[in-house]
Amino acid sequence: MQVGDSDPERDQVPKVRGTSVAGQAGGMKIAVFLDHDIVIRHFVLSGVLEPLRKAHDVSFWFPHKHRRVRLDLNSLHVSPFHTLNVDEQRAFRQRRLYQATVLRNSRWGNERELQKRMWRSMLGRRGYWETWSLSMPGAYQAFRAWSRAMIGEAHNLSDALYYLKPDLILHPTALEGLFVDDLARLGRKRGIKTVFIMNSWDNPSTKAMISEHPDKLIVWGEHSEKDAIRHMKTPPESIIRLGAAQYDVYRKPPKVSPQEWRARLSIGNNTRVLLYAGSNQGLNETEHLRLLDEGIEGGRLPNTTVVYRPHPWRPYPAEEKDFFAMRFKHVRMDPSSQASYLQSRGSGRVMVELADYEDTHSTLNAVDAVISPLSSILLEAALHGKTVAAYVRGMEIRHFYWTFFERVPCFKIEAEDRIVGACARMLGPRAAHASARELSYFVEPSDRPWGERLLETINAL
Repeated sequence: MQVGDSDPERDQVPKVRGTSVAGQAGGMKIAVFLDHDIVIRHFVLSGVLEPLRKAHDVSFWFPHKHRRVRLDLNSLHVSPFHTLNVDEQRAFRQRRLYQATVLRNSRWGNERELQKRMWRSMLGRRGYWETWSLSMPGAYQAFRAWSRAMIGEAHNLSDALYYLKPDLILHPTALEGLFVDDLARLGRKRGIKTVFIMNSWDNPSTKAMISEHPDKLIVWGEHSEKDAIRHMKTPPESIIRLGAAQYDVYRKPPKVSPQEWRARLSIGNNTRVLLYAGSNQGLNETEHLRLLDEGIEGGRLPNTTVVYRPHPWRPYPAEEKDFFAMRFKHVRMDPSSQASYLQSRGSGRVMVELADYEDTHSTLNAVDAVISPLSSILLEAALHGKTVAAYVRGMEIRHFYWTFFERVPCFKIEAEDRIVGACARMLGPRAAHASARELSYFVEPSDRPWGERLLETINAL
């Protein structure tokens, strides 16, 4: 079903096509809005919304033919689903107001300088200073009022809610995007309950609400709860800790046992395996792998094999050599990463759906330790009971990582010539592991499936 810009007077039903409007009979009528491939991967492809779909009348809503959603919606096997046209000019004005709001919220925070550098690199010198000026007291209030008047009403979304009449709006989100502002505002205006679910670890510390807050914000744990209150000014009573949906698979046994995983890579059961998990920071990771390979060959890392798991959508510096052009003796590519690596090295679409958390789960269960530039896989590895090391040279260390380093044992590597030595210590008998208590600060623990707990939370509203 595709909804266009309908008549403001609502004298006709919006034009529709595609799947049937009818959903699961019984229960509440819930509209789920998703506006990015990565969010779809975490909440639809993972299957965590299935308990909700079985218990309630759930419909799915996506932007129509938008660059943020390139997945084939028919392949998702969710019905009914609908698409909404996006007014790009309107979305641009919302984005500008959002940027000024983020900078306004960070003007007096501990991460002020980090936020300034990050946004300067994203917006360019001129764009940054224009936005910074608009975030100043007085100027911000005037800019916000002007922007709200220019942005106006999202008529297509408003009409969709008018005809659907949902009992609840559910929005898994990076807390910035095509729907987040309008859903919070229209939900409040129409008396529809709104529940937003954070997508990733850094969302509450780097985002902002430009109008209304949702009725409920579901976060990972105590850390993200504090970040939402501090950085996004979220009312504490609206926050619910529920853990990370995409990590729900980590409660189950891996689909590939450690012995089978090692056999596929021809690695003996007595060989130590060091996982180099890449990031999207744009570093020369092949050079790091070369240093590790030489360290193993030279005896500094005896009886060790390095397995490389590149980030599925990362930029590549011009000087970085292709992994498959190198003649490594002790470094291998994680087989489950080859397809996404070739996609991201090439000019085609980066297929985020190729990155499977079940593959990550199998890999993390099989290795002995993990080294990574700043990436959330450090937290995932610690959740798997592995020792971890972070390469931090030349990188902006955000609030999340400083807190992670304070609470979780982690080797910090500040120069390339220290990589081999740090990994030798990390693989040694005295290396420390994170405790369940330390990790519960970041991800609320539970023995029950995340989808069941979400359903229980929604039913209680």
